[in-house]
Amino acid sequence: MTQLPSHASVIVIGGGIMGCSTLYHLAEMGATDAILLERNKLTSGTTWHSAAQVRALRHSQNLTRMIQYSVDLYARLERETGQSVGWIQKGSLSLATNPDRLTHIKRQEALAHAYGIDAQSISLAEAKERWPLMNAEDVLGAVWSPDDGRVSPSDVCAALIKGARHRGAQLFEDIGVTGILTQDGKITGVETTAGTISCDAIALCTGLWSREVGEMAGAEVPALACEHFYLLTKPIEGIVGNTPTLSDHDNRLYIRDDSGGLLVGCFEPMGKPIAPGI
Repeated sequence: MTQLPSHASVIVIGGGIMGCSTLYHLAEMGATDAILLERNKLTSGTTWHSAAQVRALRHSQNLTRMIQYSVDLYARLERETGQSVGWIQKGSLSLATNPDRLTHIKRQEALAHAYGIDAQSISLAEAKERWPLMNAEDVLGAVWSPDDGRVSPSDVCAALIKGARHRGAQLFEDIGVTGILTQDGKITGVETTAGTISCDAIALCTGLWSREVGEMAGAEVPALACEHFYLLTKPIEGIVGNTPTLSDHDNRLYIRDDSGGLLVGCFEPMGKPIAPGI
């Protein structure tokens, strides 16, 4: 039987990337008695199969700063913990196949410069050179972001947990949350499959299950997940090593290499909501 602490300043619920990052940063800020509860194993929800793209070309300064911080964090985690995060920096291409999209990506390029991000318009010949498998017949322009890349989601989580544990925080797997205790509208504890823990606060990091868990505390969590798909192909001739990520928002696609084949994801304009409780 797992021995849980009787009290924690903060209980993080959920062992995906959000939960692991929250635990790490709580410990870094001094909440060294914080704990994380995961009902299965780390990254067993939606994190493990994330495409894990890290793209700095964003529409706001805050989002751009978050990406910049993330890239710095990945390097720091490897130095701090000795755990690789699988960082692959091969850049990304944003394509435009109509005049409006061309205006949009050039605006993003200008914003990137203002935010201190390297991004540059390139010719179709250059885009084709960076992504030889591309059919560029309808492409009007492209923006190249050389600092973009990808990570290994499971490895990032492992590094975050290792860093959090080094600071005193704890992880408990195979411990499900069955109830949240409150008094006068304040969180006082969490009921689990291994006993009850008192706490001062909880961090809800349960992804598409957040509505269900929030209801345990009488809270309505304004989040509803939608289905998203990507497909993986068999190895394809011409794919050698790692390639940049290709984003074609006009056709709602992003594409990159994966194990000698392609990973192709779709941005669904009418995403199908997933019922809470699944």
